[in-house]
Amino acid sequence: MRTFCGGIGGLLGRRAAAVVLAALLPLTVAATANAASVTQGAAPRAAVAPVMAAAAAANPFDNTMIGLVNRARAAAGVPPVTEATGLTRLSLWWSAQMNTGATAYVLKHNPNAWTMVTTYGAANRTSWGENVASSSSTATTAQELFNAYMNSAGHRANILSRNYRYIGMGTVTGAHGLFNTTEFTDAVQAGQAVVAAPVAPVAPVVADFVRDSSNGMVYRMAGGAPVFVSTWTPFGGVQPFRNITHTQLLAMPKYPANGTFVRTLGTSGAVYRIAGGAPIFVSTWAVYGAPRPTVSIDPAAVAHAGATGAWDHLRLVPLDSTFIRTPNNGAVYRIAGGAPLWVSSWTPFGGPKPYVDIDPAAVSYAGQAGRWGNLRMYPADNTYLLGIGSPKIYRVLAGKATWLTSWTIVGGPKAYVSVDLRAILEAGNNTYLSHLKK
Repeated sequence: MRTFCGGIGGLLGRRAAAVVLAALLPLTVAATANAASVTQGAAPRAAVAPVMAAAAAANPFDNTMIGLVNRARAAAGVPPVTEATGLTRLSLWWSAQMNTGATAYVLKHNPNAWTMVTTYGAANRTSWGENVASSSSTATTAQELFNAYMNSAGHRANILSRNYRYIGMGTVTGAHGLFNTTEFTDAVQAGQAVVAAPVAPVAPVVADFVRDSSNGMVYRMAGGAPVFVSTWTPFGGVQPFRNITHTQLLAMPKYPANGTFVRTLGTSGAVYRIAGGAPIFVSTWAVYGAPRPTVSIDPAAVAHAGATGAWDHLRLVPLDSTFIRTPNNGAVYRIAGGAPLWVSSWTPFGGPKPYVDIDPAAVSYAGQAGRWGNLRMYPADNTYLLGIGSPKIYRVLAGKATWLTSWTIVGGPKAYVSVDLRAILEAGNNTYLSHLKK
């Protein structure tokens, strides 16, 4: 058990298992007494750089923390805060300072933060606050850390303050545990606010049947694409359909739109969400907050996903380069060879890209048989990867990415997927990086 204090001004310590907290109460330009409570200093030289770039969902733990902050603010009737790139960079930098021993691994506030925020995109701030916390265990969850913050008056006041509109969140782990820094300000400069990644819209439910007049084959329209109907039996008998030419069929999108929900008829009644043309199993509607409209399809269409001929309107696994996200923790992945490779930051990709929210269990159970079989645990053999920021091409064999020194080894250039370099270099280091072997 370790003690933690609320904030400057004599808040009494409370106790929380393995979590240490400290909070600085809000500083404002007008409140000079509060400002004087912190040693202000010059901004760091450029050489003192943050340990990692910040972007939306750059760290699933921190993304979850920001979500918890905004849920608490909503419950209190307070407007949400928006992540700011510079504030997150500063938060990560200070957490890294504590993690690497600059404070002798002791939890402390950044004594220069009030001044430093001006060089981290908040030169126009008039109000600022900081929460810091540490845990002896790197297994501490975001919810546990957030609960500790909310059980402390000083930290809770910062989290729920109406003065703040922007937040930076930075958590770093190491041999001495976990360190978290949260920065709050009332204003940031133009271009600092993190723009949420565009979510692939839920495709409208257009559920009619079409028949190819050239061969009599029937399809169910789902997400704008024709999904083959092998028999009318699951639909309770013949349904009304409209005849189209084979040319018209070929002109339709090959796969249902990203985000489309489909349900297989029959005893299973399984629900899937389309991502990159593949049906990804939905084990519970809780992932999406409530049931969503679905298109009922022939169960055989899912069973034959990836087959040729009339079945070729659902893929076995998502198309390469498809982005998916697990909404419970905000983790983003890019599909390569049918497997989800973690995206630690949108920065290498030039900013946020459209993604499809999928059931987190689909990632957890990737590679297993049955309903989970539409994501692979590891990229298929002979998948080629380019780690963005490096000129090296990697070849995947048996789940391991190995540097390919020359295309001549494999008979010439091949198609490759550009991925976050960390997914390759840190393969196997944690749950998010478990889809490539060390």
